Amino acid sequence: MQHEPVYLRGRLPELPVPFKTAAHALETLTVKGLTYRYPNSHHGIAAIDLTLQRGTLTVITGRVGSGKTTLLRVLLGLLPKAAGDIYWNDHLVTDPATFFIPPRTAYTAQIPRLFSESLRHNILMGLPEQQVDLPTALHLSVLESDMTNLEQGLDTLVGPRGTKLSGGQIQRSAAARMFVRQPELLVMDDLSSALDVETERKLLQRLLRSGRVGEWESGRVDISDQLTDPSTHPPTYLIASHRRPVLRRANHIIVLKDGQVEAAGKLEALLETCEEMQYLWAGEINRS
Repeated sequence: MQHEPVYLRGRLPELPVPFKTAAHALETLTVKGLTYRYPNSHHGIAAIDLTLQRGTLTVITGRVGSGKTTLLRVLLGLLPKAAGDIYWNDHLVTDPATFFIPPRTAYTAQIPRLFSESLRHNILMGLPEQQVDLPTALHLSVLESDMTNLEQGLDTLVGPRGTKLSGGQIQRSAAARMFVRQPELLVMDDLSSALDVETERKLLQRLLRSGRVGEWESGRVDISDQLTDPSTHPPTYLIASHRRPVLRRANHIIVLKDGQVEAAGKLEALLETCEEMQYLWAGEINRS
């Protein structure tokens, strides 16, 4: 417990803007033996190992209940790990809950939370608009075309939990909230589940184009100045999803089954060698 002032009248205090510096740059994120069990249950995750390289897209996939959301939440410190270590650039992360925040990391949950405020305030969440790139965040989240259909554009009140918006608009508004903070690592839990096929295609295309995902690990982009100019750091993506468009674009896929890593690799190899991946892929085709 910690006492804090309550601001009922007058101006609210200004929030510090989490500007990114070279110290925040992500080269490699390594997870070793990450484990969590829900109380009085056998469900959770066990002995999860994974490595994320800068500028890549890693997808966590698996059946419902396989542990995808749990893995993301334990990694970010939203659930307390029972065992395992997390390393950011070979430095041990001792308190994930306070470490994995902007500008290092931003997170969009499976069911995003919006507040009964304007869309603008839901995206900025206290950040001064003049110091961030709101138009780019709207573009990346494929929200710019929605502005003309909303009563007052960005100043439209979205209602409790965003009830005045569609499910897809809620997801994309939460994504814009994440993008406006320009984090090194973007963690998304089934971000496109409420999107139509065309909007999902645009979202993925804009994300991957903005970060030039895959070019960094292949050496097609000069990274010699990355540590001195943090604005040029390519973002790294960790996404929980079973959607075919996301899986096709992944640099690396981790298949979970019953809370453990069943297989890992690129899509083509997994479809040849992993029965669980074959099952998931066939199921997604049948749903499409």
